[in-house]
Amino acid sequence: MSSIIDENDYYGGEQDVTEAVKIRLYPTTEQKKKINQNIGNRGFIWNKMLGKIKYENLKPTQKNLNKILKELRNEYPFLEKSESSSRQQVFIDLIKAYNKHKKEKGVGFPKFKTEKNPNISFRIQSNNNNIRLNERKNRIQVPTIGKIKFKTSKEHKQKIQESKINNMTIKLENGIYYGIININTKHKPMKRSFQAVGIDIGIRRPLTCSNGLKIEELNLTNEEKNIKYYQREMDKKEPGSRRYREAQQKYWKAMNKKINKKNDQYHKITHHMVKNNDIIALETLNIKGWFKNNHWAPKLQRISVYEIIRQLKYKSQRNNRKLIQVGRFFPSSQKCSNCGYQYMDLKLSEEEWTCPKCGKHHDRDLNASINIKNEGLRLILEEIIKTIPDRDCHGLRCAGIGSKILTFHSVRAC
Repeated sequence: MSSIIDENDYYGGEQDVTEAVKIRLYPTTEQKKKINQNIGNRGFIWNKMLGKIKYENLKPTQKNLNKILKELRNEYPFLEKSESSSRQQVFIDLIKAYNKHKKEKGVGFPKFKTEKNPNISFRIQSNNNNIRLNERKNRIQVPTIGKIKFKTSKEHKQKIQESKINNMTIKLENGIYYGIININTKHKPMKRSFQAVGIDIGIRRPLTCSNGLKIEELNLTNEEKNIKYYQREMDKKEPGSRRYREAQQKYWKAMNKKINKKNDQYHKITHHMVKNNDIIALETLNIKGWFKNNHWAPKLQRISVYEIIRQLKYKSQRNNRKLIQVGRFFPSSQKCSNCGYQYMDLKLSEEEWTCPKCGKHHDRDLNASINIKNEGLRLILEEIIKTIPDRDCHGLRCAGIGSKILTFHSVRAC
């Protein structure tokens, strides 16, 4: 029987996607003042509007907040120095934050911008080609700020030039200015691999895959040591002094090195997973519950479990992969992947165990990842069966679960 899918050359077709491209900005001293002015004005407008909503019971609608914005512009002339769309973006973001608080459980009321909760970015909407790369390709034209020098890869430069720019967010992060450009572009999904993988995410080891791949925790000892050292140096010095600023620059440099090192590893790992697997099975984790454990919380913070899952989700969706999460209470670690026996007495301290029924010796995390993969494939099979009406297979019959992935073969109509 021949497969209904051409396994040699299948990508899924080119598709329109919205993508964010992050570039490094090198503004002049005058441009930094303008950027900081925009950032400060955004926080000022946010606090004024939030105060009206919280203390005067104002209904946060676009009409009401737009009226307040006009009043603020008349009362505070320095707000005119901000780009017009960046001022309007404030109440758009505030309405979204308020609605999210009302609709989603566990989301708190929007907070005021303070030194502890700063606002370090602002967004400008693209209109009439007001955000564009100039002919030299190493400057980007931004309204009210001018031509800012930037650096990025050749691929990103070409992508920005060939795509429609929706908006640009300018962000200050650890003393470095970045531009996040939102564009509409074409994306060609990765080629089909016809493989499946189960991933066990844990405290002992960040990722264990059912194919035997084990991802150990990234060594950030030197970076964390430097961060703590420069934090102590900053505490010894007078805030705002020359020596304080020097220590602060070194602290920011150590922080950026840690962040970039972690992001680089996670993007490489998630790219590898999505490229080489059509089906990715994960377990549904109670991460908030994990953080309540004082022994686990510091390590969880270093691992950044949320970021790993977030990257897997959006990369899977963009490349026509199937990502499925099994139930939170599925006994992935206790269940024997060989015979199905459930070992109820398994302790957290046990990294290995032997099945009392079939005698199979298991690595705890590897066994869990295999069970997660099998359960994920079973759930997908259930979804497919539900979509096929009784006595009508439309020329397809499920041939079951193969060793790697669900396979389908062409058969005669039932």
